[in-house]
Amino acid sequence: MNNLTIDIYGKCNQDCEFCYQDLDGSMLSTEQVLKIVDESKYSETVNIGGGEPFLHSGILDIINGIRERDRKVHIATDAAIIPKGLLELEDRVREGATMQVSLHASNPELFKRITNRNLFDAVIRNTRRLTERYQTLISTAVYQVNYDDVPNIVDLVVKELEIPIRVNLVFPEGKGKDVELLRQDQIDRLRGYLLLQRIKTNGLVDSPLVHENNCTALESAYGIEKKGLCPVDCGIKRYVSPRGTTHNCEFLVSGEKNAN
Repeated sequence: MNNLTIDIYGKCNQDCEFCYQDLDGSMLSTEQVLKIVDESKYSETVNIGGGEPFLHSGILDIINGIRERDRKVHIATDAAIIPKGLLELEDRVREGATMQVSLHASNPELFKRITNRNLFDAVIRNTRRLTERYQTLISTAVYQVNYDDVPNIVDLVVKELEIPIRVNLVFPEGKGKDVELLRQDQIDRLRGYLLLQRIKTNGLVDSPLVHENNCTALESAYGIEKKGLCPVDCGIKRYVSPRGTTHNCEFLVSGEKNAN
């Protein structure tokens, strides 16, 4: 089974200070996206990202096209907007689609500090709307700016929104090279906290930090020892950028030779 991620649009309605993407406005057409899906016939789930994929004018056609090919679709969005018609898609389409909402702060002030946008209330409101129609989870990326806010984010997501959360570390790609990452002692404390929360919430809280690391990118960025094979090592991971270039992994682009 192959791991396929396609970032379809290099434009976003937020401006996160650690964003790994080169947001130059490049866009893959609906036809290009579905052609890539067809070429990756062993990918059971297709991961769709951006920038912000909900800004792509063909997003509904892309979701429908992936589901018509009997694949599942996982959308990574900031949920600042919801495209017209998304919540009204047929049951057969929605049942095979998951929405992953990026949320890196528990309050409007810190949210604006990180994203440079005053969209916290809209994101929370839209996340609630998505949750009513789709399987939905939250993804949080942690660095020095929001490290102390992690318990508040977890409480907001698990207790108020009542959905799962996955806590990641910011990768030093793109603008992520210019922010202050967590120290090893902070990572250790965060790991202990997340492990305890995972137990308390019966698995609603998850993170790569609470599992044995098999991620080449995580080892490269933080020196966390990798045990076992990464999908990159096995040659089963494919990442396609909004420019149509193919890489082994979205977090290992620097210095990697592109293949069109």
